[in-house]
Amino acid sequence: MSHKILIVDDELPNLRLLERLFRRDYNVISAASGMDAMRLLEQHDVALIITDQRMPGMSGIELLKRTASLRPHMVRIILTGFIDVGALVEAINCGQIYKYVTKPWNNDELRLTVERALQHYDTNRSRHELAHVNERLVSQMKAMTRSFVRSVADALEAKDEYIHGHSRRVGGYAVAIGRRMGLDEISLEQLRLAAFLHDVGKIGTPEQILLKPGSLTSEEHAVMRLHPRRGARMLTGIADMERVADAVLHHHEHFDGTGYPNLLRGDQIPILSRIILVADAYDALTSPRPFRAACAHIEAIEQLEKAAGSQFDPEVVRAFTGIEALQRIRMAVVEGPENMRLSPFWLASASSETTFGELIAEIETEPLIAASVLRAANNEADGPPTASLDVAFVRLGESRVREISALSSSSFERDAAGARLWEHSLRTAEAMRLLAEKAGIINPDEAYALGLLHDVGEALLFQLFPVKMSEIQVSSDSDRSEQELVEFGVDHAQIGQWVLESCGFPTKLAAAVQAHHDVARINSSVALMLHLANSIAHADNPYKVAAVEIIDNDQLYSLGLSRNDLFHIHTCIQSTIEQKLDPVL
Repeated sequence: MSHKILIVDDELPNLRLLERLFRRDYNVISAASGMDAMRLLEQHDVALIITDQRMPGMSGIELLKRTASLRPHMVRIILTGFIDVGALVEAINCGQIYKYVTKPWNNDELRLTVERALQHYDTNRSRHELAHVNERLVSQMKAMTRSFVRSVADALEAKDEYIHGHSRRVGGYAVAIGRRMGLDEISLEQLRLAAFLHDVGKIGTPEQILLKPGSLTSEEHAVMRLHPRRGARMLTGIADMERVADAVLHHHEHFDGTGYPNLLRGDQIPILSRIILVADAYDALTSPRPFRAACAHIEAIEQLEKAAGSQFDPEVVRAFTGIEALQRIRMAVVEGPENMRLSPFWLASASSETTFGELIAEIETEPLIAASVLRAANNEADGPPTASLDVAFVRLGESRVREISALSSSSFERDAAGARLWEHSLRTAEAMRLLAEKAGIINPDEAYALGLLHDVGEALLFQLFPVKMSEIQVSSDSDRSEQELVEFGVDHAQIGQWVLESCGFPTKLAAAVQAHHDVARINSSVALMLHLANSIAHADNPYKVAAVEIIDNDQLYSLGLSRNDLFHIHTCIQSTIEQKLDPVL
């Protein structure tokens, strides 16, 4: 098929001459003005445009500049006897003109110029198509990798809930260490995957060993030590996962050569493995297990520093212990929501004249007081862990609820960031309630509380690091999490899980907060629903809620929901939120 050429000239004799010169070899269309040429370009896939420079209304250079975005791969040639040299040089330097030809032209030379220009077009077009194919293949491979990781997450959680949450936390700590050590973006992504999958080999470890509440025997230790090799074998052969598999294989090697499986030492151990070992050890020390209590942050840091040079790479330990923000965060979580003093964000104004029903309605719009009430109900009263405010009110009674409310109240005005976070929490809570009623996966009362408190970790970061968080908050969820990991060693979703755990939330509900931003690796239906509720609350119109990008169809259908359901829920929450905000505002 011959190339299509567009010829533009306001002088009819020149136009006809050029048409005769090229129509035998090419498909030629013509225009007598710049505007006519623009209209033709909207209709035709043109390979080459040849235009005169001096035309009324729109010059040739102006026309070629306008066509750059409309037909980026089209080759552009300008014909002229009079030209603004400065404008021409600028256009050529910007890649908007392939060549200029002076009048009068030589037909043979012009034919040769056009032939070479079309060769240039074919080369660029082929390169672009190849790049597009490569992008599509890369996208498909990433989708396959995400699917694999999600499947592994399902298997890990089915085996041991602790392993799944542990893997996410290790991934966060590892990326924070890697960034502080100056790893490039590709290495950081490989580190993230390797850290998340470092215990994948434990899928094959017998549960009686994996979940044993006491010490392991020497035989059981030998079986447990098989998991790095098993995990590496599972990852070997997957495209672009070779370095990830290598990091998983060696994540229990010790810096002094006493680790396993290959007794590597020092720089023989891959840097990703050395980082994972430190992140893994810290999370193991600070997480409760059936056979021991969790260490405090300071105690865990002391143990890491004590083993630097023997078990751990000293440089990696220094990078991790340099994240001073992590200690402040851990201490604030231990103190509990009633001591967080997040008053610029969470406000209460109940008086002694407020009826108990009115007080309950207000607490249901105040995340900090709600968290304090649930913490007291789970720690002071009998009964299984609950996230239901209705249950908490019954357990505590009016007198205790009023006492908690008074202790948590503040007279400060919310600032802009606090108001944004507060209103978003209310929208997410209402969206969670409606999703739970539709899907039937979780109690709607507990779903509401989960939505109300899902951003309490972000509020805590705003309290501790207001300047840095003000800079970070303008980013998207994924970018914000990345920046939080760099600055604080942990993101707001993980902090939210810790706060909810300190409030006595059921484990699966607290874990959903940690996972809900990472849609590619969500394996919990509750976390998936929280991701949807958060997206619904952020969207400024229901059409954005129904967009494919928010969640893929398989995940949506797994909840028994349709895109029409999401559209409907978004439209419903607006009036409900306005009713709740009206008496408060």
